[in-house]
Amino acid sequence: MSWYERNRWWVLRLIRLPIDIFVFATLAFFLIRLLPGDPVAVALATRSDPVTPELEQTLRVEMGLDGTLWDQLLRFWAGLLHGDLGTSLETGIPVTQEVLSRLPATVEIILLGLGGAFTATMILGFCYIRFANDKLRRGIRLISSFATSVPVFVVAIFGIIIFYVVLHWLPAPLGRVASGTLPVVTGFPLLDEALSGRWDLLGQTLIRYILPVGAMVLTYTPNLLTQFIGGLDRELTQTATRFQVAAGARRPWIYFSVMRRSVSSVVVIFGLFFGALIGGAVVIESLFGFGGLGQLGVRAVGSVDFPALQGFLILIVAFCLVMFLLVDLVNMWLDPRRRPGVASEGK
Repeated sequence: MSWYERNRWWVLRLIRLPIDIFVFATLAFFLIRLLPGDPVAVALATRSDPVTPELEQTLRVEMGLDGTLWDQLLRFWAGLLHGDLGTSLETGIPVTQEVLSRLPATVEIILLGLGGAFTATMILGFCYIRFANDKLRRGIRLISSFATSVPVFVVAIFGIIIFYVVLHWLPAPLGRVASGTLPVVTGFPLLDEALSGRWDLLGQTLIRYILPVGAMVLTYTPNLLTQFIGGLDRELTQTATRFQVAAGARRPWIYFSVMRRSVSSVVVIFGLFFGALIGGAVVIESLFGFGGLGQLGVRAVGSVDFPALQGFLILIVAFCLVMFLLVDLVNMWLDPRRRPGVASEGK
């Protein structure tokens, strides 16, 4: 078997990624232009300056809306190939730079939430197969039955009412710190506060992360646990598991083997939640006063910042596609049976 045949399961996915991003960017180009109304007219209506033909033409050029549709598309493709998604009309900063500067702060809180949910799922799943206790298993199944479609921000609002308004245990949801300026080294707030030795700010940020991260853990753990328990029940009865037991394999190795084969479905759900949370960042960050991608998206819509809105959508989807790619690769690495072509080769 050649090197390509052994590795095509990840080589083909890597090759397809830029094609997927390019196709979506083109779709976004057309969809945004299908929005009703003229964005230039809407933007001019929000300005106090006298509207002149010269000002209208200048704004149309800045938004990339001059010329025919095909002229605009060719300029858009050229900019996309060079990583240029235009400049924000409100801040004068390149859209790519503005999105990438805000992305780490949003990713940090999402990783904390999903990491907490994943850890809780693994612990509960291990208890499910480790202890032959019916009450414990029923309790874990009861937790997984709470998997619903309740949005994470609903849980967060209940958390704010209970722990801030009623009990006064947690501070007001008004940003990552009570006072002072967050240091910027990598863009990840917690990491930057630790690297710069601002332990006072680090403590404040950790306390203010309790509610949003806790809401994500409470919302997503039951969903992950449902998938994980289903996989555990299936893998416990598989021939491979029975063979390991009959062969006298050590219990820790059997637990690890069963959990490794069961976790692939959890990884898929994990990736789907990541994409959904990027989309829900607008509400979460607005709710807790965190400046991030959500704030940028709301500002772009409110100020009719056409280049910022278009670039925001493209970069967010590109980031989600990269995450889906990583999830696919991890999933196929954990379970080689999911790799393309494996089933046909086995015949």
